[in-house]
Amino acid sequence: MEAIILAAGVGSRLGNLTKTKPKPLLDLGGITILEYQINQLVNIAEIELSRIFVVGGYKVETLMHLEKMGVNLIFNPKYREYNNIYSFYLAKEYLEEDFILLNGDTVFHPKILEKIIKARRGTHFIIDNVKQLGEEEMKVLIENNRIQKFGKDIDPKSANGEYIGIAKFDINDARIIFNKMRELIKSGKTGIWYELAINYVLDKIIAKPIYTDGLPWIEVDTPNEYEMAKKLFREVIHI
Repeated sequence: MEAIILAAGVGSRLGNLTKTKPKPLLDLGGITILEYQINQLVNIAEIELSRIFVVGGYKVETLMHLEKMGVNLIFNPKYREYNNIYSFYLAKEYLEEDFILLNGDTVFHPKILEKIIKARRGTHFIIDNVKQLGEEEMKVLIENNRIQKFGKDIDPKSANGEYIGIAKFDINDARIIFNKMRELIKSGKTGIWYELAINYVLDKIIAKPIYTDGLPWIEVDTPNEYEMAKKLFREVIHI
């Protein structure tokens, strides 16, 4: 098993908080978001990760210290022009086994990661099945325990939950996804999220949901969400 963390974005909505560093390096209280994620991956008792990759772009020099933690850095030179489809796509040259994917701005309860690790072989996505949904969330449609669609354009009333940015991929499924990503990028569809690229191949892979069932998490995009993430870490996660 391997792992990849996507951490290339600028995080412009955080203003001065990300003036000198990418948002995964925001401090939660003695530890950064990225360090917390790496520690959780390393400390999972059920598996032994062979390699961890971090895809950096914005202020990538601030990520160099991660190499001392045994992390492999991948540089995305197009972090300003392209969306995260390209960060994910760059990993195709490195990943050789089934892998865990984390969005680098997601702060989560440790038991959420345990849930996806314990899942049987295959491709799984962590879905928040409790949160009240709006227009901004990356929502999903699910039928017969299979994800049918990802999208922010899904009607919140019809959606079955929100994808939180944590997934586990079967390497064979991932190769199908990478092939589609290559087609999309070559055709100029570089501004889309990786989830929308996956939509194109959901008829070729079996993508199953794993539910948070109320376990806390937060995606850090704004100063308010950053404050909420620090509170979550301080009061719930920090052990």
